Amino acid sequence: MSLDLDNLEIVYKKYYEISLQIKELIERKLYNELAAFISKKEMIFQEAQVFAERIQKNNEDASRLAPLCQLIHNQEKENIELLSAIREDIKQELRKVNKNSKLMNTYSLSEKKQGSILDFRE
Repeated sequence: MSLDLDNLEIVYKKYYEISLQIKELIERKLYNELAAFISKKEMIFQEAQVFAERIQKNNEDASRLAPLCQLIHNQEKENIELLSAIREDIKQELRKVNKNSKLMNTYSLSEKKQGSILDFRE
């Protein structure tokens, strides 16, 4: 057992925890806080790459990390699905807003050019 393998396992556990926290933020609709967690996750990923390269260079067996990698993969997939569903909801709302604004613009362009009974300016 090597120190690099142990360190990679620790880093992967951190990565998994951040992924769980991101899921929690998504579920609580705290989207403004996602950016900070995503940047943390990217830094942890870069750290993991260093250890993974060392392990690969030394031809060490990292198969014991496979279950943890699968957990990370499943969590990341779930986060992507949650965010994709939110994106679709936003797209639908945007379509509704665009449709409504087009209707309002159409009717606002066809204003009456004649005065009404209540228009005293004429």
